[in-house]
Amino acid sequence: RACKLINTRSNMKLSSALATLIAFQRHGHSIWASAEERKLLLNQADAAKKVDDIVTIAMASVDAGDAQGVALPLNFVALSYGTQQLSVALRLPGVDRDQNVMIDTGSSSLAFCDKSLIEEAVNITKTDYAQCKKYDGALSCPDDPSAGDSFYVGQVFQGKITAYNSETGKDIASMDEVYFGILSNVQNYMCLGPLNGIIGVAYSALNSGHKLPYPDYNILSLWNESCQVDNKSVGSCTGNNMTKVPLPAPLEQILKEDDESGYISAEAFGLYCDYAATIGSKLDTIVPSLGIFFGGDMAFNNTFYNGGTPQVAAVGKCGEYRWYTLKLTSIRVPALNMTQSGFGQCDKCSNAYCFTDSGYSTMHLPLSKSQCNDLVKTNVDTLKKMGSMLLDIEGANSSTVTLSLP
Repeated sequence: RACKLINTRSNMKLSSALATLIAFQRHGHSIWASAEERKLLLNQADAAKKVDDIVTIAMASVDAGDAQGVALPLNFVALSYGTQQLSVALRLPGVDRDQNVMIDTGSSSLAFCDKSLIEEAVNITKTDYAQCKKYDGALSCPDDPSAGDSFYVGQVFQGKITAYNSETGKDIASMDEVYFGILSNVQNYMCLGPLNGIIGVAYSALNSGHKLPYPDYNILSLWNESCQVDNKSVGSCTGNNMTKVPLPAPLEQILKEDDESGYISAEAFGLYCDYAATIGSKLDTIVPSLGIFFGGDMAFNNTFYNGGTPQVAAVGKCGEYRWYTLKLTSIRVPALNMTQSGFGQCDKCSNAYCFTDSGYSTMHLPLSKSQCNDLVKTNVDTLKKMGSMLLDIEGANSSTVTLSLP
């Protein structure tokens, strides 16, 4: 039985992978009063300068041929919908405005919300493919419990997409002839508030498109609505017997297949977030450069390791790589004298039970009902005083990687 824990402190799900990097900078005050808004802005400006300096140095080393991989500045947004996300600013050719897309370690597709981009963008090619993606949602239908209310449908295009730094006004990296969707129908928080889409940074095996039988095919028919609940469409994707074609993940061209200490570093990522600088941010407002996405070799070699050795978690593989799947060995809460081990869910290939996903705000842990009750019935203030929850994960070199969650 899975125990669902909501991370009320940050509302961001823990993200890790072949290379794990979560670097939270703790400085300043933890709670901001309205009278301290100026101090908050100064703190955010300092944090953004630090991020921009690190990204500039990292990408200069890539341009000089001294390093491989990518470092992208990440923006922060707290949505009134109730989730917090890290996003990256992307630009389409001929469109002189940012598309702030959430960065998602649980998927591998690139999609934009604004249908007008089809007419505005230049030098993009309409392909013979379309996509329909369904995500976990809150609603279902009485006659169809597998239906969901979180999805998108869009035509797939191909062209050059550029990662852009809004603070410095400079391009960071480009994805040439990358596949991306422009959405015709969407029901997902990736298009709420200031967000304009999603970029998935998991493995290519998760990215695919339906090959359309003819150019004017009605792609909206790829979404099969089972019912409506609270004026929302609830249903599932259908391929209508069309051929499903694998498509390369959007960052695949940037991340070279180089080898770092015996590991393919193109299969690695690291996330940095200056969490202290996010506290007190206005809802539905993009705060620039409060985080960094490290891809490829950069996930192993960056300033946050300070010359140390990164801890590398083993990644479970069932056929092709899809998600960043971890091999969870035990969950420990010492203050509650709680230890749980032996997770068969993490060994199953039919579903990615133990995978990391930065796009969601909850954590699901395979604990027993009694252990779930112990955690749920303990009030938040008591939990804070009790110390950390420890997640033990199998390391790539047969060691153990322990993640401490305060």
